[in-house]
Amino acid sequence: MDGLNVTKVKLLVLVIFSVFFISFIVISNEARKEIYYLCGNFGKGDSLSNVTRQLNTVNLSNYQAYRVGANKKIVHSSLFNFHVFKCTINFDTDEKVTSAVYSG
Repeated sequence: MDGLNVTKVKLLVLVIFSVFFISFIVISNEARKEIYYLCGNFGKGDSLSNVTRQLNTVNLSNYQAYRVGANKKIVHSSLFNFHVFKCTINFDTDEKVTSAVYSG
């Protein structure tokens, strides 16, 4: 390969890497916004079924439900931002929201 072809290959690799990197950044930000806005939907007294119904509509994130003693907790986060941004939703024994806290 002559110098011109090597330069073209390097430029092509740089462009492809840049497109993937920018795409990842955009998708990661959209996942963060999905978590943030859904977390704002949950208020004290909302039912577990209402929360899970809304969380089942997510596209870029996921959630895990945990039992904490007699209560339940849901943690909503995304692999696209390495689970740094999350919404922690706590429920009482009647399966009603006691708190929904966004962190990240």
